[in-house]
Amino acid sequence: MDLTKISRKSGNFITLKGVCGKQFNHKVISIQCTVNEVLKFLEIDQEVQREADENKISSIKKYIQYGLEGNDIYFPPLIFSARGQGTYDKDKLQYKLQFGEKLVILDGQHRIKAFEILKRQLQSQKDSLNLEKVNDFPLTIQVFVDLPIEKERQLFTDINSNSSPVNNTLLIMYKENDLYGQLVKEIVYNHPTIPEDLFEIRLKATRSKLLTAATLYLVALALNDGGFNKSSRKTISQKNYNQYKLKTEKFLTLLRKHAPIEALDRDKYVIFYPNVILGIAKFVNSAFKEYPDVTMESLFENVVGKISWSHKNKDFDRLATNYNSQTKKYKFGARGKSTVNMSEFLLTFYRNSRGQ
Repeated sequence: MDLTKISRKSGNFITLKGVCGKQFNHKVISIQCTVNEVLKFLEIDQEVQREADENKISSIKKYIQYGLEGNDIYFPPLIFSARGQGTYDKDKLQYKLQFGEKLVILDGQHRIKAFEILKRQLQSQKDSLNLEKVNDFPLTIQVFVDLPIEKERQLFTDINSNSSPVNNTLLIMYKENDLYGQLVKEIVYNHPTIPEDLFEIRLKATRSKLLTAATLYLVALALNDGGFNKSSRKTISQKNYNQYKLKTEKFLTLLRKHAPIEALDRDKYVIFYPNVILGIAKFVNSAFKEYPDVTMESLFENVVGKISWSHKNKDFDRLATNYNSQTKKYKFGARGKSTVNMSEFLLTFYRNSRGQ
C-alpha cells in the first residue's frame, strides 16, 4: 500500500490513507501526511509532554533548513494518541478526522515546533518556494487508538530516555552541496600523513582522537576565511578549493608535529581541545593578513611549538572559560570567546617574538 497518496476531501473532514495494525497489544494506525496537515489536528497535552527545549527546537530547525538546501534528511515517525478522535475504515484503509478533532502528540513536539517557527520565518521573508516545501514536507505518523493516559506517559518516557539527536559530526559527513563539507570528507579519508582512524566521524565529541569532522569543518573555515561558525561568510569555490584543502591539510600536519608528544591526553594538555584548535587556526589566518610573507611553518615553529600547552600554564587563566581547582584542568567551552582569546594571545606572542 502506497501511503504517500493522501485523500484530501473537501467538506468537514480530513481523510488520510492509513494501515492499521497492533503494537504491544494496542491498535495503531500508520499514516504518511504533510506538515501542513499535521498542524491542523495537532494538540499538545502538557500533562503528557514536557516543556519545550528552545535549544533543541533551534537545532532541529537548522536540520530542516539543511534539507531545504537540497540534502536528504530523515525523521522517525511522529507518535500521536487518538483519545477517541477520528474513525478508521478498514475496508477503505482511511482514517477520517472531522475538522476540529485533535490528536495528542506523544513524540515529535520539538520537530513540529521547529516546523512552525520556520514557517513563520519564511512567511515573514515572503519565501513562497521554501514555504511550500515546508508545508508539503512528508511526515510519517503513528496514531495509537486506544492508549490510556498512563500508557501515554509511559510511552513518552520510554522514547525520550532512549533517544538522542543527530549530532553535527554526522551531519557534516552526510552533507552534500557544501564545498567545506566535501573538503572535510576528502581530508578525513585521504590526508597524506594522518590516518583516517584519528578523525572522529560519528560521535559529537572525542577524547581519544585528533578532532571530530564537525571541528575540522570549523577549522577549515577559520583557517581560510577567518570565521568559526557554520553561518560565517565563506569564500571557498571550485576555483580555490584545492588551495583551501592543501592549506588545511598542512595545518593539521604541522599541528601534530608541533604538539606535545602526549597531546591526545586531554587531561595533560589543552592543545587538542576543539576551541583551542579553532583559536590556532584563526591565529594563522590573522597572521597571514598582518604578515603576508610569513609561512605557516614559521608560525608553528615560532609560536605554537613554543607555547606550553599543559594545564599548568597560568597564561590560560585569562584565556579559558573555567578552571577546576579539584581536577586542576582548564575548560575552553565558549567557542567565540575561547577562539578569539586564544587567537589574540598567539598573535601577541608572535608580534613580541618579532620585537614589535
